[in-house]
Amino acid sequence: CVAAAAGLEATVILPASLEELVTGARAIVHGRVVVTEPRWADGRRQIETLVTVRAEEYLKGDLGGEVTFKVPGGQMGPYRRVVVGAPTFREGDEVVVFLNAQGPAVPWISGLNQGVFRVAQNAAGVKVVIPGVSLTAGENAPGVTRQPLPERLALRVFNAQVRALTRARVLARPGVPTRDGVPAREGRAR
Repeated sequence: CVAAAAGLEATVILPASLEELVTGARAIVHGRVVVTEPRWADGRRQIETLVTVRAEEYLKGDLGGEVTFKVPGGQMGPYRRVVVGAPTFREGDEVVVFLNAQGPAVPWISGLNQGVFRVAQNAAGVKVVIPGVSLTAGENAPGVTRQPLPERLALRVFNAQVRALTRARVLARPGVPTRDGVPAREGRAR
């Protein structure tokens, strides 16, 4: 029993606030999924999926016109790996993703499902963002207090909130060059 227990892994994901997601992300991109490509990883012991998004705009950072990031899980022929909490993507999905990266490594999504916001149109034809996971579930966990994100928010309002949080964090750091109170280099629209 002890040997079997040593091989078990568990992942605990605490719900994050929008501010925590913004602060922790290296780049935040709004765009459309153009390619999903599963591949073997870790010496063919795991499957991950590379997702390529054509950027419409960056809300933070800039990783180029198309950015590819990895997501744990996927399917290679008859083999399928499912990772609890990992988002799945299809070509054509419109999303806002919060990405992390270190050095030349392929970026990954911050907080798995928490770092993915699906974009859809509501009945009035307004684009809204939908969090990848309800962030109210862990609200009552011992020692954890979180402000849940709304179920749906207009895309333009969401983008404005993200940009405001990005500016606030940048301005809080000493020595950051600004232009009229705005960081000198912001994400660019495409």
